[in-house]
Amino acid sequence: MAEQTFRSPGFFEREIDLSQRTTEIVGTPAGVIGTSQKGPAFVPVTVGSFSDFESKFGTLDPDKFGPYAANEWLKNRTSLTYIRVLGAGANSSTSDISVTQTAGTVKNAGFLLSGSRSHVDDARYNGVVQFLGATHETRTDEVAGYPIFTDNSSTDSTGGINLIRAVILTASGSKLLVLDENQSYTNANILNDIATIRSYDGTTEQGIFKLVLSSAMGSTFGNDESKAGIRIYTASLDPSSQHYIGKVLNTSPDRFGTEQHLLYADMPVESEIARVKTTAGAVGILSGSENIAGSGGLSGTTFTELFGKFNTRYQTSKSTSFISQPFGDTEYDLFHFESLNDGESGNRKVKISISNLRRSTNPKNLYGTFTVLVRDYYDTDTDIRILEQYPLCTLNPGDDDYVATKIGDLSAKFNFDAETESERRLNITGKRPNRSGHVRIVMNSAVEDGEVPAAALPFGFRGLPAIKTTVSLTENSSFLEGGAMNNATSARLSCVGSTILTGSIVPPVPMRFKASRGAVAASPSFAGQPGALELADNRMFFGIKFERVPLVSVITNPLLQSNGSGTRNKLLDSYSKLLGIQKADVVVTGSSADLINDNKFTLSRVALYNAPSTATQTLDDAVSLSTQLTGSVPDHMVEAAYIRNGVLVKPRYTITDSSRDRLTFASLAAAKSATAFNKFSEYMKFTNMLYGGFDGLNILDRDQRLMNDKASDADSGGKADGSATGYTNLSAASSPGAGKENNAVSSYRTAITIMTDPFASRVNIIAIPGIRSAFVVDRAMEKTKEYSKAIYLMDIPPYDDDLNRLYDDATTRPNVRKTTEQFEARALDNNYSATYFPDVIINDEINGDAVNVPASVAAIGALGFNDRVAYPWFAPAGFNRGSLGSVLNTEVRLNAEDRNVLYESRINPIASFPDGGFVIFGQKTLQQAKSSLDRVNVRRMLLEVKRIVSDIANGLIFEQNSPATRARFISLTKPKLASIQSNQGIDSFRVVMNSSNNTDEDAEQNRLNGRIVLVPTRAAEFIAIDFIITNSGVSFE
Repeated sequence: MAEQTFRSPGFFEREIDLSQRTTEIVGTPAGVIGTSQKGPAFVPVTVGSFSDFESKFGTLDPDKFGPYAANEWLKNRTSLTYIRVLGAGANSSTSDISVTQTAGTVKNAGFLLSGSRSHVDDARYNGVVQFLGATHETRTDEVAGYPIFTDNSSTDSTGGINLIRAVILTASGSKLLVLDENQSYTNANILNDIATIRSYDGTTEQGIFKLVLSSAMGSTFGNDESKAGIRIYTASLDPSSQHYIGKVLNTSPDRFGTEQHLLYADMPVESEIARVKTTAGAVGILSGSENIAGSGGLSGTTFTELFGKFNTRYQTSKSTSFISQPFGDTEYDLFHFESLNDGESGNRKVKISISNLRRSTNPKNLYGTFTVLVRDYYDTDTDIRILEQYPLCTLNPGDDDYVATKIGDLSAKFNFDAETESERRLNITGKRPNRSGHVRIVMNSAVEDGEVPAAALPFGFRGLPAIKTTVSLTENSSFLEGGAMNNATSARLSCVGSTILTGSIVPPVPMRFKASRGAVAASPSFAGQPGALELADNRMFFGIKFERVPLVSVITNPLLQSNGSGTRNKLLDSYSKLLGIQKADVVVTGSSADLINDNKFTLSRVALYNAPSTATQTLDDAVSLSTQLTGSVPDHMVEAAYIRNGVLVKPRYTITDSSRDRLTFASLAAAKSATAFNKFSEYMKFTNMLYGGFDGLNILDRDQRLMNDKASDADSGGKADGSATGYTNLSAASSPGAGKENNAVSSYRTAITIMTDPFASRVNIIAIPGIRSAFVVDRAMEKTKEYSKAIYLMDIPPYDDDLNRLYDDATTRPNVRKTTEQFEARALDNNYSATYFPDVIINDEINGDAVNVPASVAAIGALGFNDRVAYPWFAPAGFNRGSLGSVLNTEVRLNAEDRNVLYESRINPIASFPDGGFVIFGQKTLQQAKSSLDRVNVRRMLLEVKRIVSDIANGLIFEQNSPATRARFISLTKPKLASIQSNQGIDSFRVVMNSSNNTDEDAEQNRLNGRIVLVPTRAAEFIAIDFIITNSGVSFE
C-alpha cells in the first residue's frame, strides 16, 4: 500500500516496490480512456483545451462518451490526457503471437466471414465474401482520350475485360444470386451464378439485371415474387444509373443484420470508359473457391475462407512508397507517409502531392528540391485545398531542409506482441518532432544512410494494394494459378456457370493522362496528340486522378476531355480500405502491386512529343537536348501524355510510341544539364493517397464497432461472454472472445495499463466513461491502486426491476435498489475509486442536442470545477462545488430514500433539489472501513501530497544521501505542505527524513527514505506516506 491509516503514530512492516521515474508534464491532467472519431490509438496524448482535443481526436459524438468527459473537464482545467482505444485483439500466448507474425491474424480482433455451404450438392456458400464480376467493352474514344485499359498490361479488350465491380459481405444463412432482367425467380434458373443485362436500347432501364438476396430469415426478411426469404433488386453497373449497385445495396454496417448484406467495396467504372457487354452471362456472382492456398501465412486454407478474413488488429493508413527517377534499372524507395490518425479514420482525410521538382545546379551539392503538399482528400486539382505545404525539401539528411526534419517522423506504438508482459509497452521510433498535424514521414533507411544517389528526387510511387483474385495479375485467359483455362483446381474464384469471370481483377487505379484542358485529337497519330483547342493546364497533377471522367449527358465525347469533371471518383474510396490481410496472400503487394493494371506511377512515363535528335544522341549532350525543347513549356506539355504501360528504353529513358521514341521526364532527369528539367518544374507534380486503415473491430456488429458497454460486458445480454448471442449474422467463428480475451475488454485493459504506467503518463484522475464490465473496471481499480497517484471514477452497471442488466440501448429505467444490491454483492473495497449514480442527460452544445451520458462524465466535470474554484482536498459535492451546470436531467430521479440507499452502499448520488438544480450529493470512495480514506477529498489530498513529493524528489535523483540532501528535501517540502494546511487541506503534518529512517546501508546505495505524517482536516487519524528516492526516481510504499 502507498499509505496506511492508524489511530496513533507508530511503526509497521511494509513492502517496498521500486518504480520508474514519472514523466514531467505541465500541470496535473485528468486521464480519460475512450473511443473517438480519430487520433492515435493507445498513446497518451495531453491537451490543454477542448479545441486542442478536437484537432487530435475529433468532436463530440453521442455514441462516444470519452470526448464528453474530456469536454466537461476542460471547461475548467487546462490539462487532460486521453487514450483512444481501437480493436487490438487479445494475443496473450506465444502461440497467439506466432500466428500474428506468420499469418497476420490477431486473436479475437476484427471480424471473420467463414460461411457454410448452401447444400451438400451446391458449390455456393452462405455468409461469405461475394464478388460481383462483369465482362466489359471499352468505348470508342477510350484509346484516344483516356486509355486506362488500352495502355494496361493486365487487360485485353479483344474478348472483353473482366472486372470485379463490388465486394459484398453476406450474413450467415444468406447469399446473392443474379438473374436476367426479364427472368423470374425459380429454383430452375438459379443453378448458375451468371446473368445477361438488358440491351442498351436508350431507355432509363438499359443495362439492368436482377440481384437476388436469399436469406434464412425467411419471410421476415423478404417475400418478393411470393418467395419467403427473397429480396430482388433491380441493379445496374452504370454509376450514373438510378439502379446502380452503390445506390440500391446496403452501405451501412449498422444495417447488416436487417439487410443481410453490406456493400463493402464499390468499384465503379464509368460507363463512358467501359460498359458491361450484353452478351450472355456477362454478369456474375463469384466467391472464393474451395481450392487450397499454396502460399502465404495461411497456406492450406481455402480461398472461400481467406477472402473473408478481416480478423486482424487495428492498422494505420499509409501511402505506398515514393520512388526516385530511374538510375539505370533502379528506382529507389525513398519514403512513405503514415496518418497521425490510427484506424479507418485516416483513410480518407488527406492525400499527398509532390510538386516543384528542381534539380540542383550546384555541382558540389547534387541534392535537388521539391515541395510536399498535404491536401484535403476531397479536393480536386481545379479546386485545390492545401492543408499544409513544405517547400524546398531535400533528401539530404544533413540539411536543415531535409524532408523528414520539415515534416517529422516520430511515432509511438504499443508493442502488443512482445513475448513477455513487461516488454509490452509504448515504443518510440523516429527522431524528428512531428510538425505536420496530419501525417508523419517514414524514411527509407537507404536515404538515411546515404545509399541513394544525391541527385534522386521523388518521381512517383509504388502501386496500391489490390485484391488478389488471380496470380497472373491479368484478367481473362491468364487468370489461373497454372495459367491454363478451365483448370478448376487452381482458380481463386468460383462462379457456377462461368469460367471466364473467375479471371476477373479489380479496376485499375485512375491516373491523370494529360495536364491539359479541352479535347484531345479524336484520331491521334501518337498518344495524347492535342486537339485544335486543347491547352496545357498547370493546375493538373499527374498521378492518381481523383475525379471521374465527365458524364456523357454533360459533355459530348467526354473521354476526349477526361479532365473536364470535378466529380469525385468513388473507386478510390474502396482502394483506401483494408481489402484483406496481406500475409494471407489475398492482397497484391510489393512488385506485384506495381504490375497489376500498371498501377505503379512514375513521372518517367510522362512522354513529351519530342524524340532524340539523332539515333546516337546522348543525354550528356546538353546542347542538342536544349535545342529540341526550344518551344514554350505549355506548347510541349499540351503534347505530353502519361503512357501507363510505357517501357523505358535506356540509356536515354525514352518510350516508344507509334514507332517513335519519345523523350520523357526521366530523360530530362538523367541529362547532364539541369536546365531542361527545371524548365518543366511547374508540371513535374503528382498525387498519391493513403490506404489500409482499419479499426480492428467487427464493423458488422454495432456494439462491437462502438466498443461500448454491451460489447465489453459478460452479463446476460452482453457480448463478452463468448457465445454468438447478439451477433448471429456471422458464423460462430466471429465471436469477439470471452472475458479478458474479448477484443474490447482486452483493448480497454491495455489502455488502463498504459494510463497507469508512470513512465507513460502522469494523471491524478482516471475515467473510462460508460464502460461498466467487471473485467474492465476491476482492472482499472487494481491498476489505479497500484499506480497510487490517481482516483478512478467508476460507472456502475444498472439493473431493472427484474434484475435485467441494462445497456445504453435499454428502454427501461434502472431500479435503484436492484442496482445497489448487485453492486454491493461485488464487495468492492478500494479507496482509490469512487462511483456515482445515475446517468445524466447533458446539453451537447456542439451538436445542438440533449445526450444521455454516464455519471462519470458529470463527476469529472464536478472535480474539474472544484479544482478551479477551490483545491483538490475540498469536497467535490454539495451545492457550492458539486452543482452540475451542464446536466439537464438524470436517468432516474432520486428521492431521499434512494439517496440514503445509494450512499450507504458507497455510491455517490446525483440528485435534484428545488431551486438547486442537479447536484452530486456525496463524496465517498469505495473503501468499506470507516476512516478518512473513505472520502474523495482526503484521497485527492493525499494524491496532491504525492505529486509534491514526486516533483521535489525528482530534483534530488543522483544526489548523495547526506544530511544536507535530507535537509534540502525537508526545506522544499514543508512550504508546500504548509500551503495545503493554510488552505484547509490538513490540520498538521511532519516530514521525517533523518537517521531514524536512513541507515548507512541506505547511504551506500544512494537511497533516500522519507516519511510524511499528516492529519487531514477534521479527521481523527494520522496518515503516513512512506517513499523512497533512488536513481530510478521516486516510489511510494
